[in-house]
Amino acid sequence: MDAFGNELNRLLVETYRIAGKIEQIMLEDLSGGRLSMAEMRAIESVGGGRPNGRTVTEISQDLDITLPSVTAMVKRLEAKGYVAKQRSASDARQVRISLTEQGFQAFVGYRFAQRKMINAVRESLSADECPMLMHALQGLNGFFRQKIEELDGPLFKDKEE
Repeated sequence: MDAFGNELNRLLVETYRIAGKIEQIMLEDLSGGRLSMAEMRAIESVGGGRPNGRTVTEISQDLDITLPSVTAMVKRLEAKGYVAKQRSASDARQVRISLTEQGFQAFVGYRFAQRKMINAVRESLSADECPMLMHALQGLNGFFRQKIEELDGPLFKDKEE
């Protein structure tokens, strides 16, 4: 690999690790270590859903994880007091998952922490650098999206329609 390739690889790996570490620290501060990153992703999925909650299938599709994994995660989150399950009024066979007050607080707190981090990044850049960074990240995202679809099929299958 040439010097550019080596440095790009180093930066991508380091950025991924640091961003993950920051998210983990934010989550530990927010939940007192009670939530895993996967559980927070599920809370985000439920919190970003419809006001009447989401189904296990919708969460599974949103997070691109299996139904049994989501079912187990929902049970853990319910036991911890972050989500509640209820039968759909329109279809008694369907169970809707919604956030409890504690779950909503975690959702809002995590979104707030994310916004603070994004604003700090934005403030560290000049007015000219912001669009350049956005363009570069869009290109990088498009490249990775194309590669994963070549290897594994459509990404976020439920959002393709």
